[in-house]
Amino acid sequence: MDGMLTRERYLDALEGDVAAMADHLTSGDLSAPVAGCPGWDLGDLGSHLGVTHRWATDALGSQTPPAEGSPPPRDELAAWFVDGADRLLGALRGTDPATECWGFGPKPCTAAFWVRRQALETAVHVWDAAIALDRPARVAADLAADGVEEVARVFYPRQVRLGRREPLAAPVVLRCTDVGCDVLLGEGEAVAAIEAAAEPLLLLVWGRHDLASLAADGARVTGDEAAVHSALSVPLTP
Repeated sequence: MDGMLTRERYLDALEGDVAAMADHLTSGDLSAPVAGCPGWDLGDLGSHLGVTHRWATDALGSQTPPAEGSPPPRDELAAWFVDGADRLLGALRGTDPATECWGFGPKPCTAAFWVRRQALETAVHVWDAAIALDRPARVAADLAADGVEEVARVFYPRQVRLGRREPLAAPVVLRCTDVGCDVLLGEGEAVAAIEAAAEPLLLLVWGRHDLASLAADGARVTGDEAAVHSALSVPLTP
């Protein structure tokens, strides 16, 4: 199984976050700006997530990258989002997690990759939507810690592979203090650590928080601070 959690945990989290996102799109202001995705409003975010859910559904049955679709008019967005999310959940639940398919993670890629990826994708964007609407926002600690691990094991290597950033010269530990989880970012012996609760650490590596805001909440950096700033100076994720 890809990731640190069970398949059932990912699917339950995804189902809950789909319901939350549907509520945000139905009752929220679609023109509300989304700080975590500069230049987007809530409607853009819902469109992106709906397209991504359909894209992932298609990937489950493909050995090549599927084409991306287009969102509907905004007055149809909420219903369209729910339809696509329901189809994604049905496909994920109905596909053997060992089934090989296309994906951008470590090879061979199986359906288990998409179970994890869509749970984490949706969790971060539901947080984005809630913040945009000034509503309570939370990513559960176990899911957040798993998301930190995904960034270190999947997205950071992909950023390097695609030439979007250089490999870290000095590895850094991402320490999720509330769940007792250490994740190594980079290869070799770590020279520093960022210590914080899992949710703010996830939001840091996804560019939603910065070190200053984490420090205000009690996070700390130990070891080589320059190495930490270097690690975060170029995005770890797309």
